[in-house]
Amino acid sequence: MTPSEVVWRASGSPAISVCRALDVPTVCYVCGGLATRGQGCKEWMGGSFTSQTVVRAPWSLWVCEPCVFVMSRTSPVPGRPPKPGKSLGGNFRNYSHLWCEAAGYSNASKGEKPLILSFLRAPKRGRWFAAIADSGQKHVLPFARMGGVRFEEADVALPRDAAGWAVVDDLSALLTAGATKDEIARGVYEARAYQLARDKIEAFERAHSGLRGGAWFDLALWLAQRDEEMVAIRLAAEKEMKRGRGKGGSQGRDGAVPGVGADGVPSRRREPAEALGADPVTDARRDPAEFDGGGVGNERHAGLATPAPVQLGLFGP
Repeated sequence: MTPSEVVWRASGSPAISVCRALDVPTVCYVCGGLATRGQGCKEWMGGSFTSQTVVRAPWSLWVCEPCVFVMSRTSPVPGRPPKPGKSLGGNFRNYSHLWCEAAGYSNASKGEKPLILSFLRAPKRGRWFAAIADSGQKHVLPFARMGGVRFEEADVALPRDAAGWAVVDDLSALLTAGATKDEIARGVYEARAYQLARDKIEAFERAHSGLRGGAWFDLALWLAQRDEEMVAIRLAAEKEMKRGRGKGGSQGRDGAVPGVGADGVPSRRREPAEALGADPVTDARRDPAEFDGGGVGNERHAGLATPAPVQLGLFGP
């Protein structure tokens, strides 16, 4: 069976009026499975089909009945009935489809990622597949393969052991600490992310940066979700800290306002006298990552500090 046939059978194996019995079993243009009933490819395709580059059997002239069913907007998605006042329920391309012989078929929306993650992490017995949709603009199910994962237009190889799943847990922790998915995807973190989660960013990049750019990293990042309860606690603490600074008028511990003299007049910062101005070399104690939004490993490093001030002659050597 193909994934399309699995879902078609889970839906009750409905007969589609536009399909007819084929004289000879034929390979399906879309999924590559064996079709005994189907619709002519040219008749079925119309002018809106844009997945010609990913079909499994581009030479075939027929589309199997299961693919006609799951790719039709009017076909009902199991467990996704129409909302009140609507004539149509869910669209197959808007859901992820999960199946294994031991547990049967289920589907999940983007808001049900924990269900998808649980399925993927669980040991598999017998035949299985996972067709995971992100944009909802493309059909994923017909192009999935038995024994594998299809994420949008990419086939993904899952980790073979529990240790390989650590990236998802670390991604969730990093998101909870304050980094964004866009920052993690690019490997470029803004100053606020460094302020909130510097240690976690550096640890994550050391452990997992080599995965970035691959299909597994993209899926892991899509699956990862922050702990909303912990985020609420962190945001409340930040808000309280800001409120405390506001009430204290940005005062120091001794009650003095930094940068303001005893008479209330802003004091000028005093610089040490130097014949030729301040040393232009970056202070080696300053960490460039605090100011640079570049990716980890791409920071500008400070030069060596001059051992002592050097007085140059005014009229040459």
